[in-house]
Amino acid sequence: MLGQGACSRYDFNMKTTPTMAIAREIKKIAESISSTLIAIRRDLHQHPEIGFQEHRTCRKITEQLKRIGLNAIRSPVAKTGVVGLLKGGQKGNNTVALRADIDALPIEEVNPIIPYKSLNAGVMHACGHDGHVAMVLGAAMILKYLQARIPGTVKFLFQPGEEGYGGAGSMIRDGALRNPQVDAIFGLHVSVDQNYGVLGISPGPIMAAADRFQARIIGHGGHGAHPELCTDPLLAANHIYQGFQSIERNLNGRDARIISICSLHGGTAFNIIPDTAELLGTVRTLNAKVQATILRRMRQVVRGVEIMHGVRCEFRYFKEYPVTSNNAAMATLAREAAADLQMPVRPMIGSMGAEDFSMYQKLVPGVFINLGIRKNSRQPGLHNNRFTFDDRVLAIGAAFMTRCALLYLEKSSPPKK
Repeated sequence: MLGQGACSRYDFNMKTTPTMAIAREIKKIAESISSTLIAIRRDLHQHPEIGFQEHRTCRKITEQLKRIGLNAIRSPVAKTGVVGLLKGGQKGNNTVALRADIDALPIEEVNPIIPYKSLNAGVMHACGHDGHVAMVLGAAMILKYLQARIPGTVKFLFQPGEEGYGGAGSMIRDGALRNPQVDAIFGLHVSVDQNYGVLGISPGPIMAAADRFQARIIGHGGHGAHPELCTDPLLAANHIYQGFQSIERNLNGRDARIISICSLHGGTAFNIIPDTAELLGTVRTLNAKVQATILRRMRQVVRGVEIMHGVRCEFRYFKEYPVTSNNAAMATLAREAAADLQMPVRPMIGSMGAEDFSMYQKLVPGVFINLGIRKNSRQPGLHNNRFTFDDRVLAIGAAFMTRCALLYLEKSSPPKK
């Protein structure tokens, strides 16, 4: 029996606020569709497709959106993408987008512990994109149920070709952010750096700009026994390699940057000096000034090697993905959404990896969030041929994305009179 005064610890007359009520409803619906989301994710996992080849994935997403009953669906967009639209039942002029990437990786799955292993040889969902699709479809299911309460419009972007194909740019060029114009965007990625169910949310730069470079060295080949008669492109390539690596040592130690030469090709035999050699690599930065400094010094290194070795160098530099940088107000809103759902939040663990979600952020305020899937130290990492995760987390992600969309529209809609 409770002693006298024990009830003072509890307020049985405390009223449930509208925020508490909607949060409870979102979580309840998310739990009720958990098995559906798991089935969707596992089906996609069994049938992975490379960027801009996601034809079956596109059909399956479209079928699900039709089953949900969205107002309008565009399919395909940007070759194999899908855009779904849900107009709310309350007055509101703003449109918020939820984005999921849908492509897989050219990896042969060797995971022996799951019954839904990839059926496509040499292709695997090793980065969680199958889960991202299921989460955003889950958000569409929940928001459809809550449609009468939505003050505005929600767009669901299912984007192909994130893994190095620039799919976000293709979606943008094909009008994914228009008709109606998107005012804000949310993206989410599963993370092995965060514990299971923990959200990583931070403002500002969280992932690096990703650039690509190519240096082709043209010399004059000949017999390996007579290098004096040749202009050796391999020797020149070696000095370019060392010169590029030395750039990092001459930058401010606090400036995040990576220069990685990942491919060096030249020659066909042990006793033939080739005519050409080629270097391929990537530059990762978080700061535009550092990026510009690296590019200037790389060109200086190439010119110096040309003069020193008498070779000709064709140097090409491609700026591909910009820095993924979270809008501060949007990051605050995402944290508030997590608090409404009583989900744990930690600062996002930054990465020198890249995300083409950054291309949307160049045009509209956006926030990119990590959702932890790590349960123990044996959790396989992203892009690993044994990658998998506990897919009960899908309902958590769907609920969170739902609350983010709804909260943004609530805050941006005109006040009720």
